Amino acid sequence: MARFHAGAAAANITPLLGCSQAGSMTDHTATEIHDELHVRALVLDNGNARVALATIDSCAVATELLDEAKKQIAAETKIPPSHVLLSATHTHSAPPGAFLFQSKPDAFYQRWMSMRVVDCVRMAAQRLQPAKIGWGVGSEPGLLFNRRYLMKPGATPPDPFGRTSDRAMMNPPGASPDIIKPAGPIDPHVGLLAVHTLDGQPLALYGSYSLHYVGGVPRGHISADYFPLWGRHLLRLGGVTGPCLTALANACSGNLNNVNVMHPPPKPYPPYRRMDEVAAILAAESYRIWKEIEFQEWVELGAVSDTLECGVRLPSGEETAEAQRLLAQAGPGPYKELRHIYALETVQLHNGYGPTAQVPMQALRIGRLGIATFPGEAFTELGLEVKQKSPFETTFLVELANGYHGYIPTAEAFEVGGYETWRAKSSHLAPDTAGRMTARALRHLESLAG
Repeated sequence: MARFHAGAAAANITPLLGCSQAGSMTDHTATEIHDELHVRALVLDNGNARVALATIDSCAVATELLDEAKKQIAAETKIPPSHVLLSATHTHSAPPGAFLFQSKPDAFYQRWMSMRVVDCVRMAAQRLQPAKIGWGVGSEPGLLFNRRYLMKPGATPPDPFGRTSDRAMMNPPGASPDIIKPAGPIDPHVGLLAVHTLDGQPLALYGSYSLHYVGGVPRGHISADYFPLWGRHLLRLGGVTGPCLTALANACSGNLNNVNVMHPPPKPYPPYRRMDEVAAILAAESYRIWKEIEFQEWVELGAVSDTLECGVRLPSGEETAEAQRLLAQAGPGPYKELRHIYALETVQLHNGYGPTAQVPMQALRIGRLGIATFPGEAFTELGLEVKQKSPFETTFLVELANGYHGYIPTAEAFEVGGYETWRAKSSHLAPDTAGRMTARALRHLESLAG
């Protein structure tokens, strides 16, 4: 019988100071490095097939950049592109890996980061050793809140295009009497994939959780946010002193965050305090899962990927002309007013996008564990539906996977509006995209489940 092997590696992708930083609508530059950014990769090999999973400390990474990295990975490791899952964590304090609002990515950094992704997977493949693997799922609902709320009539301000049809609002004022209720659910599931050496030493821990990010980072600071802090707390709880990779992937969290607006705003936290608290709480549940995992010395591995053609919400000629008029009136950017920011988005969509987009879809099998992916900031309803209908005993979700195609709201979300539906580079796909992506993800899982 073939033996199961695994290898893990991390590679530093911290930029130079002075770089642009993604995560806000106006660009700003890095002046301090609080903690280093990394790629973290895990390669699994069962003697018949190999798969690679890697997280990237970035807000989002362009599809074409990751496609090129996969080609290089295949050349160096013989792992086919379909079997390589590359995902951004969605830290809001890193250089843009894709063109986000007014933060244009630096071509040199993009190319260098892509090479480091290749290096990391390559190192993980070179470090393959006999191993055993297991997984489990827990629950941590206390950290999550749906950030979209249905509001009383007249309580939502006009959108950037001057329309007053929005009924949903992202992060309304705390304890506002105008809040009716959250506009959607949360997904409290905590997934953990654990890999040990045959003598029981932890080799890698790969998590999946639906939390957008935490924040609390001072302006100009480079930080990977709470994702690596989760790993540090988890290793401390496990008493791990030797090398062990920890990587936390973002599940479907396009409409979730850590802000409870149903109560008055709390006293402001010192920088980085809240993300450390969140990481510690999530790590405690992850540790509980870890202790209960039953390990196997061999599992099936498989993957499938393709592209889905999705419609793009392009502006009309009249909308583009009005946007151009607004920008001419405002003068050169950077812009701070929403109407000007979205006017620039309108012109950029008109100039740079076609009527359809080819978006990557992928699913992986690791034994009786299925992993479904979404190539953007998917609403949590998508992940909940996939897990409910999945043919696998356990299913993890990974968003911002293999590229970036903006928010993926549900059709119902488009009906009530709100920030995540405002047409821009960050939200340009057609309203039927969520349903079609969910159906494709389930089809992929069915094909892998056999």
